[in-house]
Amino acid sequence: MTRLLFATLLCAVTSLQAAAQNRVSQALLDLSEDERNRAFMDMLGEGEVKCDRVIHTLFNGSTSDLDVWEALCRDRNSYSLTIPSEPNAEIALVSCRELLATSKMLLNNAGSKIRPTRCRIQRAEHLHRR
Repeated sequence: MTRLLFATLLCAVTSLQAAAQNRVSQALLDLSEDERNRAFMDMLGEGEVKCDRVIHTLFNGSTSDLDVWEALCRDRNSYSLTIPSEPNAEIALVSCRELLATSKMLLNNAGSKIRPTRCRIQRAEHLHRR
């Protein structure tokens, strides 16, 4: 739960930037789309989540030395990943459904009218298919 809360809060304060802040993300950006999808499939596999195959990734911005990515799977599951700058550091992983639910809960408990944090990749994929 702490990891989920951390990922939610981190995504909520992430400011979008055009380039990755750390070397790990820069290396991911330098890959072809197919290579990047395979790399994210490996990362998701280590997290033991449901994903039959990564079909799309999205760099979602940076905060300090943490970069936020999103991955969409062919089975429509989607995930937010927070990648630290150290190559062997643990990657924070949360499903987009959990991210939205936790964000809603935290904002509701605080009495805030701010829109909850959600993954952008599902909306981007929906617009892309039109």
